[in-house]
Amino acid sequence: MCSLGYTGSMRTTMQRFDDRVTHQIQAWPRQWRGYFKQMTLIGQPVFALLAAAAVSYYGEYSHVWQLMIAGVVVALSALLASSLKLVLRRKRPLTDYAAAMFFKTYSFPSGHAAASISCYGLVVYLCLASGNPLIVATGVLLIPVVLSIGVSRVYLGAHFPSDIIGGWFFGGLGLALAIWVLRL
Repeated sequence: MCSLGYTGSMRTTMQRFDDRVTHQIQAWPRQWRGYFKQMTLIGQPVFALLAAAAVSYYGEYSHVWQLMIAGVVVALSALLASSLKLVLRRKRPLTDYAAAMFFKTYSFPSGHAAASISCYGLVVYLCLASGNPLIVATGVLLIPVVLSIGVSRVYLGAHFPSDIIGGWFFGGLGLALAIWVLRL
């Protein structure tokens, strides 16, 4: 009985958090809609998975097995996060954007957020670790793009903020594992 009250209280707290953050993000200027639509497009998991595949291919081509494995790890973490939707079955927000989505999937965790943090995050890490000032600068410039992908999903009405945080968490685990592999 006590655990049911805790679950209900936790759900109410998360709903309040989602409502408050969603309201703040969706109050941003309408002129930003085009930017956030572009970020959502870039964040399509298929594009992020292509970035992971490119890292793996480069690892195979250059005979650096750590790169090859790291690319596979981030891709698998993005796919696992998206697969969790089928288990958790959280419904998407009731918005026109979510209703018009071509693929009718569940909401938690965000596949866009997981794939962008894991796959594009690996690219950012590799850029920052390169030591080449121009490549490092490119990595730094990519960080807001990666974060904007998650925010775009809330701004457009495809996800709740907690979905994004969940996606970043699961994608971040994959990225951390990939970085660990790279340091072996």
